[in-house]
Amino acid sequence: MLPQIIIASLCILITLIGVLKKNRVYFNIGYFVYGLLVVFSELGFYADNSETIHLAVASLWVIQSILTIPNKLPYDGGKLAKSAAVKIYSSLAVINLFGAYIVCASEIPDFVSYFHIVLAVLPIVAIYMVITDKVAISK
Repeated sequence: MLPQIIIASLCILITLIGVLKKNRVYFNIGYFVYGLLVVFSELGFYADNSETIHLAVASLWVIQSILTIPNKLPYDGGKLAKSAAVKIYSSLAVINLFGAYIVCASEIPDFVSYFHIVLAVLPIVAIYMVITDKVAISK
């Protein structure tokens, strides 16, 4: 437990330094590592007691980590737009994969899980198109 507290404190400190220095990279690194810390912690809790709330919490922090994957500086508008698109689409995929899981674990009709699976795959296609420059990203 103590190592997690130390890591979490360092993450907050790095994020604070990012704010004070107006450095987006430090800011993102703090959130990114903190998100990973929560994810692994929640997965450990889930392994211990199989309560799905731990998967839900872990999923939210996976989203946080995806959204805050640090970009290297300097950057131009095109690279930033491409990076933002990949992060946003990855988040949509994770959210909808979780939606498919929730549907299967609930009283919602099973066919709705197929909607979520499609909505999880489409962002992956979009990511491929952005990365391979099949979609124009304006600067």
